Amino acid sequence: MKISVFKSLPAAALLLIGCAAHTSLAPLGQGRLAPNIGIGGPIVEAFGTHVPIPYLLAGADYGISGSVNANAAVHLLPLAYGVAGLDAGATWFPFRNDGWRPAIGLGPRIFLFASLKRNVESRFFLYPAVSASASWKAGPGLLYTGGDLALPLSRPEYDEEAESVIFSPFIGIQWNIGGSCALFTELKWNGANIETDRLAVKFTAVGNQGAVTPLVSIQRRF
Repeated sequence: MKISVFKSLPAAALLLIGCAAHTSLAPLGQGRLAPNIGIGGPIVEAFGTHVPIPYLLAGADYGISGSVNANAAVHLLPLAYGVAGLDAGATWFPFRNDGWRPAIGLGPRIFLFASLKRNVESRFFLYPAVSASASWKAGPGLLYTGGDLALPLSRPEYDEEAESVIFSPFIGIQWNIGGSCALFTELKWNGANIETDRLAVKFTAVGNQGAVTPLVSIQRRF
């Protein structure tokens, strides 16, 4: 799939993979639904300043059982470029938060992007990923941290040194708002193992690695 604003596979991953706060941090409970909407993205250097990309997603978490949540999201910003984006996965919680012991979430995820344009050489762009999180109760909400590991299925022919995995650690706070709503504020280091001087877009990085990514989501539980 050709996307004109991306000149390398790692650049695409930095912009498209995991640009949403992690909302599945604890079991919802069987049959409970929690839709959410989120915005955020890597900070780019443009127009003489630093501008966060307004990447918008809408999704939901659903309690399959007492220890497993399913989740999915639709990527709305890529539609402006003629690209449809969807990701889906599940999170298993082998441990609940108990004092200093955090709630642990583990889960696979698939990111799928499809070009809606005509006459493209390759229409689909697929990434499997795995995610891990640890969360603790902190006042009226949760403090959490973790990381995502994306696994590109192919490399561009012009970049033989492209990374085979893309690691993105994160830290955030879930703020409970009333009895059924929550606000998530998260800071993510997208592509922490990728050198930014190899990318077509100039990101605000840590040293010369990855892209600093602020994320905000709001969730309603039913």
